[in-house]
Amino acid sequence: MDITTIGSSYQETSTSDTIKKELGREDFLTLLVAQLKHQDPLNPLESTEFTSQLAQYSSLEQLFNANENLELISSGQEEASKLQVLGFIGKEVVAEGANLLLEQDETSMGSFTLDEVADCNVLITDANGNYVREMSLGYLEPGSHDFEWDGRDDSGNIQETGIYRFEVTALTEDGETLSVKQLITGKITGVDLEGDSPILYVGGIPISLSQVVDISFPESD
Repeated sequence: MDITTIGSSYQETSTSDTIKKELGREDFLTLLVAQLKHQDPLNPLESTEFTSQLAQYSSLEQLFNANENLELISSGQEEASKLQVLGFIGKEVVAEGANLLLEQDETSMGSFTLDEVADCNVLITDANGNYVREMSLGYLEPGSHDFEWDGRDDSGNIQETGIYRFEVTALTEDGETLSVKQLITGKITGVDLEGDSPILYVGGIPISLSQVVDISFPESD
């Protein structure tokens, strides 16, 4: 009786509530011992076959140890990467997104990039999507552009502090709508290390690392 036959019997007679899809090293060793116990006295396991199966177990043991070491290294690298993100606090970030943070007595700034000359307008809405203000920026050249919002609506009323959204529309000279990459800019004020990937905060705006385009030291006054 070989290990394959013993393995089939072992799985069929298992009383475990869950069926194992893969054999571990302890299972392999159990099967090997069971094979020795149930071998045919008239046709005992040949020494070469037994040696081969022991070599298989040794290789399996080495693979398990290597896998465990790799998992430890990976885990350590992930923790080190998360701690390095703490060093981003206080730096300026540019990230993909369309949020604006309006703070007391402060102007809010957004950014976007153009691929060609276009007539641009910025629509600002509140967190619920309600219209707040529309600003005309005129014709702009290709490249990166910033705009400021003073926190007022079309009637000049100061809005409540909080997070708002903006949408840039750009029309070419031929009247075609141009795709625009909208960006969040600001200083990183905090980092959330919970979860699989760290989250950066610009004021109250959360930003994932995948959104980040650039991080730099703020300019000295």
